Amino acid sequence: MLGKSINWIPVKFFIAVAIALSATEIACSQGKPEFIPAGSIEELNSPSETEKFLKNQNFVPLFVSQIEELAPDTNRGQNLRRRPIEQEQEFKPRTVPIIIPGLDEIEEKPTPYKASPNISIITPSGYGADWGRVGIGIGFQQRTRFTDSSDGGLGIGFGLGDSRKYVGVQVGLSITDLSSPFNDGRLNLKIHRRLPYDFSIAAGVQGGITYGITDAGSSIYGVVTKRFSLQDVSKPFSEIYTSAGVGGGQFRSESDINNGINSVGVFGSVAVRVLEPVSVITEWSGQDLTVGISFVPFKNLPFVIVPAITDITGSAGDGARFILGAGYSFSF
Repeated sequence: MLGKSINWIPVKFFIAVAIALSATEIACSQGKPEFIPAGSIEELNSPSETEKFLKNQNFVPLFVSQIEELAPDTNRGQNLRRRPIEQEQEFKPRTVPIIIPGLDEIEEKPTPYKASPNISIITPSGYGADWGRVGIGIGFQQRTRFTDSSDGGLGIGFGLGDSRKYVGVQVGLSITDLSSPFNDGRLNLKIHRRLPYDFSIAAGVQGGITYGITDAGSSIYGVVTKRFSLQDVSKPFSEIYTSAGVGGGQFRSESDINNGINSVGVFGSVAVRVLEPVSVITEWSGQDLTVGISFVPFKNLPFVIVPAITDITGSAGDGARFILGAGYSFSF
């Protein structure tokens, strides 16, 4: 209750208190009474008195330019370089992209498992959710770029339409601040279509609508996925999924982000289904390399877990980082 009351106090009140305390401290140091009569205010604040006090206290005058050099620039954001350079553009650490594990409808026919392992980690694929499919997922990263602070997010998604007959539409909400879920977030949209010969295509935007404070911006993309069926999914090394796409925003290269160039980047992924409930995934996010696995721990529960290591090559960020995604999906 006290904390809320403090937040309501006007800023002008704090400024007034600070000025009053400073005046009292100066008065005491000069042997003046703590409570100063109104008639002596002009004497206390006269130029000669002030100059004398500053000299006695060994104050060193500084020009504004000197103050700016000494004061840390708290408004300058980190960028992708290991060692930031002068005049670089602001770049904040990216939040964890919430690709809800298990939401995309990949299987053409039911299997003993209620869910399929993911075919990507933090990049989109050509698959998506159709009508009746709902999922919820969480994302976690051990630390954000250029910090020692961990970060997490929550994603909720559902499908509309029919990608086999017409088109499917996947709508997702990413919540970037779990402490205040209604304060910061973004809305994602994907339109996807199944094609003959095991091809799937999709186009979408991550962060099409944002609210509050988010550091990932908006990213428009297009992606194509090809499935290679090697043998029955119940056998080892049964499938390979390859995806390739282009996009702006977070898919741009490091140099384009540093230079503020509104360009298009290339991303892609390869997923090998080594066991029926397990896939090994390697992907390029447009900035760096990510490697991980996706597995379904329970046959009768549509729950998928995706641990991975990202920023492996060092072309983005300040070293490799551990990330984790988990999702639960169902159909109605």
